[in-house]
Amino acid sequence: MSEGQSRLAQLTDTETAPLLYETVRNMETEQLLGVADRTLRQLVVPSLPVDADQWYDRQVPSGLAIRPEGIRGNTTTLRRCLGGATREAHRDRADETATGTVTLLERSVAVDGDDGVDWLGEAVLEPPAMWALQFHGFEFLSWATLGYDGPAACPAVAETLADWLADWDDADATAIGAPGYLRRAWTPHAVSLRVLNLARFCAWVRDDTAVQALAARLVYRNAAFLANHVEHDVGGNHLIENGAALVMAGTLFDGEGEAWRRQGVDVLRAASDQFLDDGGHFERSPMYHSIALVRYLTAVDLLRRAGRSVPDELREVAVAATDFLRRLAPPDGRIPLLNDAVFGEAPPLPAVLRYADAVGVDATATAGTSLPASGYYWLGDGDDRLLVDGGQPGPVHLPGHTHNDALSVAFWADGQRLLTDTGTPSYVPTNEREYARSVAAHNTVQYGDTEPMPVGGSYLLGRRVEPSATATERDGVDLFDGRYGRDATPRYTHRRRVYHADDWWLVWDTVDADEAATVTSRLHVAPEVDLDHVDDGGQPRFRLSGDGGPAASVVPLGAERATVSTSRYFPAFGRAESRPKLSLQSEGSAVQFGFLLSTGTPRSVAVDHDGTSVAGLSVDDGYRSLPPSK
Repeated sequence: MSEGQSRLAQLTDTETAPLLYETVRNMETEQLLGVADRTLRQLVVPSLPVDADQWYDRQVPSGLAIRPEGIRGNTTTLRRCLGGATREAHRDRADETATGTVTLLERSVAVDGDDGVDWLGEAVLEPPAMWALQFHGFEFLSWATLGYDGPAACPAVAETLADWLADWDDADATAIGAPGYLRRAWTPHAVSLRVLNLARFCAWVRDDTAVQALAARLVYRNAAFLANHVEHDVGGNHLIENGAALVMAGTLFDGEGEAWRRQGVDVLRAASDQFLDDGGHFERSPMYHSIALVRYLTAVDLLRRAGRSVPDELREVAVAATDFLRRLAPPDGRIPLLNDAVFGEAPPLPAVLRYADAVGVDATATAGTSLPASGYYWLGDGDDRLLVDGGQPGPVHLPGHTHNDALSVAFWADGQRLLTDTGTPSYVPTNEREYARSVAAHNTVQYGDTEPMPVGGSYLLGRRVEPSATATERDGVDLFDGRYGRDATPRYTHRRRVYHADDWWLVWDTVDADEAATVTSRLHVAPEVDLDHVDDGGQPRFRLSGDGGPAASVVPLGAERATVSTSRYFPAFGRAESRPKLSLQSEGSAVQFGFLLSTGTPRSVAVDHDGTSVAGLSVDDGYRSLPPSK
């Protein structure tokens, strides 16, 4: 599938058409009506005799009064929580804007030319669409407001940004109602980001009354548009962005914005049901969870600063979602790249937790405790931990961020990330996007060349699998036991048990199928870690070595073949890296094999021919310990 292939061609392709049917079949009525509504508006509004852009302009009151103190205080708090490295990165990006260039998603575009900013230029609109979304969301404003304390520290940047806002205000291409407006500059998600960034900028410029007045007017007309285009039909993290933006706009305008503040609060209250019992966001992406949490924390802080009461739903989400992030935090302090998660799009995990503390959210969870509602289970403690993903796929009506990662693992030893998930390159429907969502990109088992859940396009998903999992402890041995069955042809079941005690983790897989096939278990190694075969004359063993030397060993158990190769890794949107990969394989219709991870002395391990026990550890009862090391 090439990047140039049209979306229509993908959706009518014989392979993706069934996925489209399955995806649409699971959509809610409100979603389908929303698609129809946006399509109709897109066609009708540009051809109406009414100038929609002027209509929204007329909504802005003359002599618009603002109260930026609350937003200014909140922005200062967030800036201080980001940490030195993140603030420095923001300053570097902000300084680059003064040269007329914007860098997003690992791609730099010269946007400012002799005739002004090219808001809808070819380079802006070329895939991935997220580049234009962030650009039209005025992400470049956040680099200044969260990197610098004020305009005096970056006069060239402040002048450039003021010129860009004036250019946006005057440009015909950015008018509401222009052809394609709801798929370009006025996508409600982009408008939400624009309101959030404009409001912070409006408070940040403080002493430049002309620029502040322009920014305030832009916030007002964007908020008025957003209030009429809240994405109830899309739902998910989009709805949270809408709600937070309306709260921010309502705070800036106080009296005139009170209706927006109430609307934003209502949206965030309604979106509180997106959070599971353990506080995790239901799309199960740590990146989007972090972004959503920052929005709730911001809304809570703004309401308190404005002297407004904080509804229970908002406060409860802020506390529970912060607890979730504390419990999910890995030893290296960076989010696991589960589902559609990458580094650099959300504030760093420690910064989000500092922000929660700074705005007064009292969350007391302990890092490394399991999250069964979301399906994330930790085995181990401190700097040596293994994470198992035993949860359900994302919500059935929002499958776009779901990956084929059922029963996948990630592993840290001595605080280093050794086995990692894959991330995602972008949302463009390319081979790389399809690979990143496939079972082959995750640290789990594949039967033949079958995908447990068919994936395709940017966000399409076929028939789902529904994993189940339990976690127990007995006689000092922790046991995770997860399984799922694939009902479609070819049919098979996969059961994964993970045992842990002391300095070892035993991962044991059982696959039962109607027909014999190759069963593959893949272990994707972090790119900065070396994977070496150790020939000690005994059982095959592989060494994982980081910057500080050997950190862990991997011993294949019962597999017919063990091979080392490489795989692709996407730690940030637009970035691809190579990393080592260990593949274990066996053939059959009833297959059992696994591997032993150890941070201590390498162990001699024996596997019964019938696969019922591993070195004296019964696969059925899971509580007898391994024999002493030899």
